[in-house]
Order: sequence, then C-alpha cells, then structure tokens
Amino acid sequence: MDIPSGFAMIPLAEVRGSLMDVLEAARADDGVHVVVIDGTVAAPSLDVSDPDLWRLERFPLPIVFAAAGQVAGAALDAAVLSDIRVCETSTIFAPGPRASRRMAELFRGEIPAGAFAAESAFAAGFVCEITERGAALAAAIRIASVIASRGPIATRLAKEATWRGLRQEFEQALRFETDLTLLLQTTKDRVEGVRAFIEKRPPVFTGE
Repeated sequence: MDIPSGFAMIPLAEVRGSLMDVLEAARADDGVHVVVIDGTVAAPSLDVSDPDLWRLERFPLPIVFAAAGQVAGAALDAAVLSDIRVCETSTIFAPGPRASRRMAELFRGEIPAGAFAAESAFAAGFVCEITERGAALAAAIRIASVIASRGPIATRLAKEATWRGLRQEFEQALRFETDLTLLLQTTKDRVEGVRAFIEKRPPVFTGE
C-alpha cells in the first residue's frame, strides 16, 4: 500500500519492544505530523506498560488507529489512547480491567460493559467509522492524510486541548482552548493559512 507523505504507519504486529520507542522514532522525523497504528493484524506479543500508557496519552502527534478482528489486551490499550479509531464490521472489542477503567474515565462511561461489536462502538463514539472487511486501514490512511495536510502546530494543540479538556470542568476547558487559540495567532502558519485563503490556494504549512 502506498503511504502518502506527512505521516508514519506502525503495524502493531511488527512492534518489538516498547511501542513508545517506535512512536518516538516516528516523531523524530520532522516530516511526520500524524501516526497511523495498524491494528488490523493480531499482535499477541505486544506489551504496553503502565508508564507507556501515560506517555501514549500525552504523545503530541495525532494517532489514528485501524482495528479489525478481535481487539484485546495491549492492542486495545493502544486503541483506547489513540485519538481516532476506525474498525471493520466484524471487529470485536474485548476490554480487560485496565482498558475498561480507562474507557469509563475517558468516554464518560458510555462504552458498553464487556465485549462489544463495531455497531456498539460507533454508537458510543468509540470509533468514528465502520468499514467493510479489509478496508479499515485504508480509511485510517485517508483520515490521516487529511490531518497531515493541516497545520502541524494546530493539530498538536487541538489534541492537547481535547485530552486535557476531558479531565477539566467545562468552563476551565474552554479557557484552556482559548489560550491555545491565542498562541496559534502568533505562528507563521496562521499567517500562511489566512494568506492562502485570500489567494484561494492550498496553504503550505511549515510548522512555524
């Protein structure tokens, strides 16, 4: 599969050692603004430690997770802390105690108890798209391509606002979002975005 520019793809089944080490290696590339985690193939040897979960939640680049088959264990832990999830019609999510606890915290307890299918995941807002069999990864790449075309500073700050806002009171979260918006006004990318809009052309963001 051809991988467009702007993002890195991490096949979970090929990860050896720490998932965070692989993610940090991807982030070291200045040309990578989004990460796609391919969870469509089982990764029985994957291990995600509790410190890794903390770091994964705070990983600055947006993460899109593609799921298929049964997603459980460390793979589901990674999916929970990704920013966007897509899955196939036959996908089953089977959370253990750790994933269930984080789901209840992050998704306000809306995720069904026990194992749940794609339709329930979509209804609860856990996944944003359900595809036919074999199409989840392509859908994740399509979404990542759109994100990668946006200003990298804006996407990073949007992620930070979302994750921090989940644990803040509504008014506090709004103030934090406003602070980040004001910060964005000082960037060169903001100037480029306005100029590109006026000139009716695609913007060329530099991450400055």
